Amino acid sequence: MKIMLLSGSFHKQSKSLVIAEFVGNYLASHQVECPLLDCLPFYSIDLEQDKPEKVRLFLESVHQADGIICITPEYNHSVPAVLKNAIDWASRPAFHSPLKDKPVTIISQADSPVGGARVQAHLKLVFDATLSVLFPSHEMMLTPVSKIINQEGHLIDQDAVRRMTRHLDEFVRFLEQ
Repeated sequence: MKIMLLSGSFHKQSKSLVIAEFVGNYLASHQVECPLLDCLPFYSIDLEQDKPEKVRLFLESVHQADGIICITPEYNHSVPAVLKNAIDWASRPAFHSPLKDKPVTIISQADSPVGGARVQAHLKLVFDATLSVLFPSHEMMLTPVSKIINQEGHLIDQDAVRRMTRHLDEFVRFLEQ
């Protein structure tokens, strides 16, 4: 099974990448890919006919993935631009894109007790528009992220680990159906 991880953040201290590494290690028995979305140019219809190589490779990976896990913070009560841009690329052509019928789950993190609820809600609207299949589950929100990930970049909170592994196991079962 091929699972794509889409991170909404790529800076040096990114909690999204720490969580993506945890997910990749936990799902090591599957093919897991986490492409760097910050290398994609901004979506433009002008680039549709002659897509850059990075975009073509990304779209092929999306097409081949059995499921997608978005791991993201919330920026200004919404979706980080790098993640939204990747979804915009993968959503074309409308109604026939690589995202059509693609199972998706969302993992958000924040220091706020709200836990990224707004990015979850916004991504659900976006993926509904792309005709993706949203994993029917409780929202997977990790909070307060600064206390559950240590300075060395490891997920250390046992409750968070338990909730994450349960969510990932259920998502894999969902993909296998």
